[in-house]
Parts: sequence; C-alpha cells; structure tokens
Amino acid sequence: MSGFRGVRGRRRAAAALGGAGLTASLLLAPTSTVSAEERPGTVGAAPRSAPSAELGNGGRVDLVDGRDVRMTADGTEGRYSVASVDGTVSVRPAGKSAADRRAARLALPAGDAGKRTYTAGNTAYATSSTYSVKLTITNADVVTKSFYVWDRKTWASYPVDSGASYNPSSTVKLPPGDYFAVALHQDWQRPGYLLTRTFSVGTAGKTVTFDERAAKETAVRTDDTTATRESAAVWISVPGGDLAGFAGAGPDKVYVTPFSVPGVSLRLHEVLTRKGSSANVPSPYRYDLTHSFTGTVPATPVKTVKRSTLAKTVTKVAAPGTRTTAYLQSVPSFGEWTGVYIGASAPVAASLTEYMTPGVTYSRLLNHGPGDATLDLPDRTLSAGTNAGETVGAAPLQPVRREWGGSQRNAGKIWLYEPHVFGDTAGHRGLDGRATYSYRLASAAGVTYAQADGLDAYDTLSSAALPSGSTVYTLDQTVHRRVPYSRLGTDVHSLWTFRSAYASGRELPLIDTRLNVPGLNGYGRAAAGALRIEASATTRDTEASEANTKVTGLAYTTDDGRTWTDLDVAADGSATLDVPATASYVGLRVTASDDLGGSLRRTLGRAFAGPAAQGDEKAGATRVSGIVVNGGKPVKLTDQPLQDFTAEFTATDPSGIASGDMYLYKGAYGSPSAVLYGTWPASCTKVTETTSTCRAQFAYIHPRWSLGRNSFAGTWKLAAWAESADGTGLVDLHAAKSVPVLRDARLTANAGPEPVTKGKTLTITGKLSRGDWETLGGYRGYSGQSVKLQFRKKGATAYTTVKTVTTSSTGKLTATVKASTDGYWRYAFPGTTTTAKATAGGDYVDVR
Repeated sequence: MSGFRGVRGRRRAAAALGGAGLTASLLLAPTSTVSAEERPGTVGAAPRSAPSAELGNGGRVDLVDGRDVRMTADGTEGRYSVASVDGTVSVRPAGKSAADRRAARLALPAGDAGKRTYTAGNTAYATSSTYSVKLTITNADVVTKSFYVWDRKTWASYPVDSGASYNPSSTVKLPPGDYFAVALHQDWQRPGYLLTRTFSVGTAGKTVTFDERAAKETAVRTDDTTATRESAAVWISVPGGDLAGFAGAGPDKVYVTPFSVPGVSLRLHEVLTRKGSSANVPSPYRYDLTHSFTGTVPATPVKTVKRSTLAKTVTKVAAPGTRTTAYLQSVPSFGEWTGVYIGASAPVAASLTEYMTPGVTYSRLLNHGPGDATLDLPDRTLSAGTNAGETVGAAPLQPVRREWGGSQRNAGKIWLYEPHVFGDTAGHRGLDGRATYSYRLASAAGVTYAQADGLDAYDTLSSAALPSGSTVYTLDQTVHRRVPYSRLGTDVHSLWTFRSAYASGRELPLIDTRLNVPGLNGYGRAAAGALRIEASATTRDTEASEANTKVTGLAYTTDDGRTWTDLDVAADGSATLDVPATASYVGLRVTASDDLGGSLRRTLGRAFAGPAAQGDEKAGATRVSGIVVNGGKPVKLTDQPLQDFTAEFTATDPSGIASGDMYLYKGAYGSPSAVLYGTWPASCTKVTETTSTCRAQFAYIHPRWSLGRNSFAGTWKLAAWAESADGTGLVDLHAAKSVPVLRDARLTANAGPEPVTKGKTLTITGKLSRGDWETLGGYRGYSGQSVKLQFRKKGATAYTTVKTVTTSSTGKLTATVKASTDGYWRYAFPGTTTTAKATAGGDYVDVR
C-alpha cells in the first residue's frame, strides 16, 4: 500500500491507586471516597475466615466480604501495585529492598466474575478480574498477522500481545464481557484475510479460533468485463471510528468472515484498470469504487455496480517535459479519520477517463517517476453522470503556498518552510524529495538571521532572535533539481522583501505569483511563434484588507539564464512571448510588489520546453566515463518480481562532483516508449578531490508491472549526467551507452534411450522458452529459433556442435543421431536481440 492518510489512535486507560505505585491491570476508576470510620483496619479487624496474606513490607492484604481487597502496612497507608488475572489478585508493595517488594496473592471465590473494590487510604478503586484469552487462526498458512479486540458494549479496544508474526496465535487479557474481534493476515502476492469473531468472557480464560475456511471473497465489481482489480484496501470499522487493519494492496483477492454486529462496517475500496496495464503501458481508464457493508456482512460480500450509475470525469495528466511514469492514488472518506492510499499507474501527456462511486469524497495524490515528485490534488466529490474534467501537472511548474500556511513569525523568531516549489498551473501543490533547498533570511541592512544549504523538501529552518520592532527582511530561497523523470523546473529562485514585527504564529506577508501559459501541449512544450503568458500576484495573510499586489515585470530566457529579454506587461499582468524556433527550453522571470513594501523576484528555470530538440549538454570541465551496467552483462529479466541490477560511472571535475544520476529508456530520448528509473537517487562516492564514482540501483523490478510488454525487450539507452561541486560544470549525455534488456531464456535437453546400444538411434529432445513479461508468471515456447545440438565425449572438457535444430511453434526441439560413444548431450541457444542466450545441462548417455 502506498500510504496511510491517518489512523485514529487507540488510547489505553490507566489509573493510579494510593499514589503512583498503586495500579490495576485494566479499566480502573475511583468509585467512592472512604470516610475515616470506613477506613480499613489491621488484619485483626477482618474476619479470620476471609482470605488473607502477608506483604513483604510487614503489612497484610485481605479479601473482605469476598469482594473487597484492602491493604494495610503496619497500620499505615502504603503504595501498592495490584493486578487481577485469571481468578487471583496479586498485590505488590513499593519498597527499597526485594523483601519489601514481596507480593501477596489471593485466590478469588470460584464463579465470581463481578467487579471488586481495591481500597488504599481514603480512596476506593474498582476493577474487573481479567482472564487470558488465546486468539488463534486455524486452517491457514500465517506469515504475518494482527489481532484487534473491542468490547461490544463500550467499543473500548484492548491491546493484544501479538508475539511472533508467523505464529497464528496471540493472547489478550480481558475482563468478563462480550467482545468483537478481528484477525488480519496476509502476505505479498497472496490473498488477504479479515477474519471476525464474536465471543464472551465469563470467569475463566478461553481460546477463540478464527477459521480461515469460513471466509468469503469480497470485492466491488462492475459490468465492464475489460476491467480488473489493480489495488484494494479492505478494513473493519467499529463505532467510535476505530478500525482493524487493512487487507489487500495489489490485485490479490481479499476474504472476510460474514458477520452481523450492529454498528460495525466492512469498508471496501478498489481501483480497477484495463487488464494488462503496467507502469509503462497505463490503462486509459480507471474505476475508483467504494462500498460499506454496515451491521451485516452477507454470505456473499460482493457489491456489483453498473458503469452507467457511476460518476464520470476526464482528467488530463500533463508530462513534465518528457514521457515518464505516473501513479495516481486515492483514499475515500467515510466520516472517519482513517484510510489508506491505493492507486494505479496513470498515462502522461494523455487523458484518463475516471469512473467513481458518486457522492463519496476522495483525497488524491499524483506521483511522477519512482514517487519522489508528489502533486497534492484537491479532495473531490462527484455526482452520478458526467462531471467537468480537470488538468493536473501542467507547466510551468512553480511554487504554491502551503495549504496550512507558509513561513511564519513566532514571537522573536521566524520559521521558514516553503516546500511546494513544483506546483502546477492550476495551483495544485507539488514537491520533490530529490530536490535540494537553500534558504537565507537577512535584514535589509544585510544581517543574516538564518541560512542553510542542501536541505530537502521536508526540512524546516528557524532563525536566530530577531529585533522586536517592525523591520524589513529579505528571504532568499533557491531550489535545484536534476532528475530523470522531469526536464522542467530545474532551478527555482525566489527573492522576497517583506516587513515583520514581533508576532505570535503569524504567517509572513510574502507575495505569491501564478503563471499560466495556455498554449503548451501535454508535454509542456511550445511551438514557435507568439505565446501568451498570464501572470497574477497576491500577498499572504496581511492585516490590511487589501495589499494591492500587482505584477511589475516579466522576462524570458532561452539559454538557461545567461541572457534575459523583458516583455511588455499589460495591465492585467499578461504578456506575449515570441518563442524562437531554436529554443529547447524557456525560462521565465516574474516580479511583483504590494502597497505594504513587499516585493518578489522569482525565476523559473526551464519553465516550459521549446520547439527545438535538445542535444547533449556540456558546460565547464565536467566529464563522465567508465559507464558499466549490470557488471557489463546484458540485463536479463525473468517473469518474477523483485529483480534488480546496478549501473555506475566515473565523474570528474576540477572542483569535484556534487551529484550525478542515470536512467534507462527504450525508443526516442524525447518521447520514449518505456523507462526504468533507479529506485533511489544515485550515490556519488568521492574517490579523489576531483573524481567520484556514481552508482544507481534499479531494484524491485517486476516485468509484468514495470514493463508489461514483451516488445520492450531489446536495446535500451542509458542517459547519464553529473554536476560539478562549484555549480559551473555539467555534462548530460542522452545516449551514453546502449544496454541490452532481454527476456530470460530456459533450455532443456533429454537424450534417450539410456543406456543405448552402439550404432542405434539416439533421440535428443528439449524445449526453448523465455520469460513472459505480459502475464503474472510463466515461460512461453520460443518458436523458429536455431539451436545447436552439442556433444562432449566422456573425459573431454569441451563440447562440439553436431548439428543445428530449429524449434517448433511451441519451442520444442527434436534431433536424432547414431550412438557411438559415452558422453554428454546438450542444446545451446546463442540468443537474439530480444532474448538472452541459454544452455541446457548436459545429459549423460551410456553407450554399450
């Protein structure tokens, strides 16, 4: 699963008796105040027939009237810890020595499950006896598990000692009462199970079993036969908003135990896409479906909906200057502060048709690449039928104010936090975990109060103590990124001027701008010729009713900021830019001011792409060499998940290397048909003052989900780049190396009969197959391929080729020879441009 929106915390009750040292195991609460006349006396004052025991501190503990436990210590009040478990009461006094802390245990009357009163000093406390209840999952192969238990009257939850994850059993201590419990167990690429039970606890412990065989498949389905489950989240909700885990994640089935318990709901959330979709071949449509079975989960807990009854909308997903992978996540709201994001791959530079359960509010996120770049989309509730669409991720990528407010003045300091630098034109907030942030806060006189470099999007910065009076400050933020999944938004620089005085929790009156370029295509590219730029500006959180903020200037660059050209700005903040046909990228600079003395100068590096194709980039003396992918061997991908390989190169610059990275792509650099990214940013390890080794790991590759098409096998290209430590050098090679990314092959050989008479016919059969990237497992026969039949004589060290055989339509091989001498027979496949080579193990034949 991608991430939790939030899970309501489970608060555990705790209470003290007679001071911090006197506690009971569960659900303690004062019942009354004991008067001086009712204060417990010494042991001699209690009936001799009552259970009684001596405490380590010289006092005694008595069970009075078969119900109340009273503690005394030589006639004075003491501190004690009390536990009532499985029909006994254990009382331990506080003390310095082990002898002083010796506990006393009293057996409670058989069959008595009522509440008791523990009395110390003037206060009485009530608790129930608790009993050990064993929870166990039966008829199941348990890899991981979780248990949840609630009181069916109060819906208070109880902590469960889960023990080892693979152990199907756990224990919980419960007072007498009626309970509802859930057992959750699942594992990756296996079905998930939510098993439920109701049970009661009386005066003794017990075992409660959760039989997996009683569970039934649950799902939300549609009448669209082309759709299949991409991901799912299924959970139990009880009164008060508490919940039990999450079953499901990917396309695997989920099973639940039918039940009927008032107020308890089974929540279903599923995302369906077209069969055969993958990260590089995303589905053109998406179903976002939810359902709740409340009070009763039927024997067949499957909800079927018709597409015609759903809400429909079209979402255009823009690409950040290049074709990349994207992942759209959502989580529904059921009026509880809980949920988990699930999702599916989304097309970029294309439209996605979405079908949603009407009337349900969904929170949404869009991720680009491996997930480091996140666009926070607004909550959405749609009605049945066709709804208005939206565009997300459109360039220019630019800063957007944080939803809960940006940088603030807190008394004598300023707290700096401006993370959403890569928002889109529509105002959706965006950040990138791979970008680096720098801040500098200074007075107009040049005194620096806060400064930091190399921060990430989630870092905050607090200033030194500031003057209390109203002072003019400058805030300088620089954000840099060079990532494989975006060609836009490489550098964003904002320089604010604002006035601030001593205040508590007040947002700084910073100016925000919004730039819109309507003429860009889905890749964020502009054609040559006239292009309209629309700009606006506002000021944050000012006491004045109107700050009168306005755009004062617009300029553009086509050479990454070396030269700028000013544009004529109209009264509405717009301007016309004549895009040169030679421009690969266009950067924008906007200035704005308000009547409060505030100003902003913002530069967007590579705000959008131009019409010209971009070639390799080189600046300064930075160089890349020694590129090695997968240890110099072809990348062979089987049909299995969790595959990985590494790639590395050497980078040099006189000032040293700041960073470097790489990625693989199939097809054209500008619009690849498929991409593979490093799971994390490449790490550049310093070798000398001028040289570093940059290494990337491509992990968690599942050809079915990552690629999804056998046609992607073949020659890929590696794009690689490095940046100098002083910021002046760069090398970006778009096709630095060709890399074979091949389907793994398997080859068998079987010679017979064995043994064989000399001179008789020997038949060697076999099969050539290769990994299928379009299904969830299996190898398929490789037809029409030339395979060598080879023989190695007994005692020899090398094989010789006897003949060449062609595989059948199913990949089978058959060859006959005359048996002459003992030895080994095998088949050898040399490989193709799409399939790795393979050699069968030698099959020994005894010739007589």
